Amino acid sequence: MGLSPDLRNFIVARIPSVSHLEALLLLRSTGTAWPLEQLGARLYLSPSKTVKLVEDLQAHGLAVHLGRNAQYLPKSDRLAQTVDELASIYGRSLIEVTQLIHSVTEQKARRFADAFKMRKEP
Repeated sequence: MGLSPDLRNFIVARIPSVSHLEALLLLRSTGTAWPLEQLGARLYLSPSKTVKLVEDLQAHGLAVHLGRNAQYLPKSDRLAQTVDELASIYGRSLIEVTQLIHSVTEQKARRFADAFKMRKEP
């Protein structure tokens, strides 16, 4: 099936981990606020990691952090449509989506590690 270029760009730009994707889809599934404790438990995350994850989604315009809760709230209709497309395709292309997320994470880690390599001067 394959991911559209727009969906690929969205994932690369706004979904830094599979946990972020799972949280986004869980929040989207109800349309109501989720207690952070419950969201973290569903994702097997500590409270501090859950808060960070929700703050990341908020920074990307996908959710809001409301005290002890989080809610799916895309900043635009275009973002909402893209998330709808992602939710639809995720069930059919789980491996492709997760591999894309992991490949981006690995590339960032590789670039970071390369910055510390000792290089010989010419």
